[in-house]
This record gives sequence, structure tokens and C-alpha cells, in this order.
Amino acid sequence: LSQPPKVRQRSRVLRGHRRLRVFGTVGLVPLADRTLLPDGARWSASAVAVLAATVVAVLAVRYAGDHTAGRVDGHLDRAVDALPAAWDGFVRAVTVLGSPPVVTISAGLLAVVCLVTGAPRAAVLAVGGPGLTGLITTFGKPVVDRTIGRDDTFAFPSGHTGGATSLILVCALLLAAAFGLRARGTAVFAAASAVVAGGAVGMGMVAGGSHYPTDVVGGFCTAVASVLAQHAKLRRTRGWRSGF
Repeated sequence: LSQPPKVRQRSRVLRGHRRLRVFGTVGLVPLADRTLLPDGARWSASAVAVLAATVVAVLAVRYAGDHTAGRVDGHLDRAVDALPAAWDGFVRAVTVLGSPPVVTISAGLLAVVCLVTGAPRAAVLAVGGPGLTGLITTFGKPVVDRTIGRDDTFAFPSGHTGGATSLILVCALLLAAAFGLRARGTAVFAAASAVVAGGAVGMGMVAGGSHYPTDVVGGFCTAVASVLAQHAKLRRTRGWRSGF
């Protein structure tokens, strides 16, 4: 008589799966790669990234070399001016969340947490998302050459808005993955977090006279496109021992 198979557990790395485990007579059970975006949200995330990049490109062309507020800016400016005095002070105060030192330090700390918890690609995203956003907003300003104020300060796209949005968006994706949210839950949570953070910082920049409203839209869309594009690229990176 043949002997029954021994119940044992072992790990084996095979092509096409990050890791497979054998449990007794059950057979091969694949462990899916951990990613920040569920399968059902990846195509929609790619579409959102393309749309956001398109918005940035269209606004950049429209306001290139401009030194005044456009028609859309005028309508949005009036909405910001209508804020109560208490809210006006609040939105001005939260602009510090998008300042380069705050974003840089926060992204670095978040990356360290990701590395400690064994999520190297998430650590790269924590730095790469805000980092790419900062590069685009910094070096894109003189290219677009839209200015504001008496000192003709470069305005488009808003770096503070982009920095805050990218950082909060990465945090939201990490939290959604940690709590196991599905595609719809992840999309709603990430979108709401990005809109609240980016909107608050953006309104503060407009209220303080540092940016036109369309600069804020440009910074917000730059952040969304940068973070989602970084995530898509990291998902396709080979040679990583673990996922997000």
C-alpha cells in the first residue's frame, strides 16, 4: 500500500507568482502580490492618471506666459473670497502642510515605516510620488511662465497644493490597503482624502494671493498623475521579493 503524503509546509518561488506554499494534500496555493490598488481599480486608476495629466497639459498651454487671472479664476476667486473669516484663517494656516520641508520630512518618515513593515515598493512610492510631483511643479513653473503678484512670481502649477495632495494620496492608498478595502472603497477614500487635503491647501494659497485657482487645479492634477503613474510603474518592476 502507498503511504499517505506527509503533511508539511514549504515555500517555493516560481515564475508568475511571488511565492507559492504547499499545505499537506491541498496543493499549490498562490499568495497574490500585495498592491495598494485592488484589481478592479487599476484600469480606472490609469484612466484617472491620463485624465489628470491631460488637464495639466491643457491648462499649461492655455495659461503659458500669462500674467493675469482668467475667466475661470475670477469665478473661483469670488467663491474663496466668500469664505467666513474663521475659515479664511484656517485655510491659510494649513498651507504649511504643502511646504517642501514638511512634505519632504513626512515622505521620508512614511518611507521608513514602509521599510520597517516589509513593504519596499510602498516606501519607494512614499518618496517617489511627492518627489516626482515636486520636480514637475518646480521645473514646470518657468517653462509655463505664468506669474502672479507685483514680483511676478511663477505660479503654475501650485507646488504646495501638489505636495500636500501627493503625500495624502499615498497615505490614503496605504491605509486602504492595510484595512483591505475593495476597489470602490479604495477609490472613494483616496479621492476624498486627496480632495480635502489638496482643496484646503489650495484655497489657502488662493486666499493668500500666492496662486490663481487654476494653478491649484494644475498642482492637484500633477500630484494625482504622478502618484498613480509611479504606482503603475512599480507594479511592473521585477526583482522585488515582496509587494506593497
